[in-house]
Amino acid sequence: MKKKIILSIAFIISLLPMFLNQYGGLKGVQEITGLINLLDPIGMVSVILFAVGVWFPFKEQVVGKSLGALGTIGIVVSEIYKFFTWHVMNITGEVSIHKSIRFAFPEFYIGLIISILMVVTYFVIDKKVSATSVSN
Repeated sequence: MKKKIILSIAFIISLLPMFLNQYGGLKGVQEITGLINLLDPIGMVSVILFAVGVWFPFKEQVVGKSLGALGTIGIVVSEIYKFFTWHVMNITGEVSIHKSIRFAFPEFYIGLIISILMVVTYFVIDKKVSATSVSN
C-alpha cells in the first residue's frame, strides 16, 4: 500500500507542470497550457493505465507493473507528440523541429524533464519496494 501511495503522489507531482503555459511562444499566438497533453487521447490513456497498473490487483504482478510503467512512459510520449504537432493545425501547417522549439516555453522543457524523472522514479521505487518486500 505504501508503494502505491508513493507512486501516486510522485505521478501527480509530475503532472503539475502541465498546468503552466507550455506553448505559444510568439506574439499573437495564444498561450496554451500543458493540459493539452493530458486531454490528448495518449495522455488520457496513460493516466488510466497508470491508475489501473498501480491500484488494481492482478494475479500476475508483472501485468500491474507493466501497465503502470506504460502510463508513466505514455505521459512522456504525449508531451513529445504535442511538442511536435500542436502548432501544425493552428499556426504553421507543417511539422518542424525548429518551429516546435521556437514555440515552446521553458516550462515545457521543465515538465518534460520532470516526466522523464517520473519514469525513472517509477522503476526505482518499484525495484526498491519489491526488494524490501522480498527480504522481509
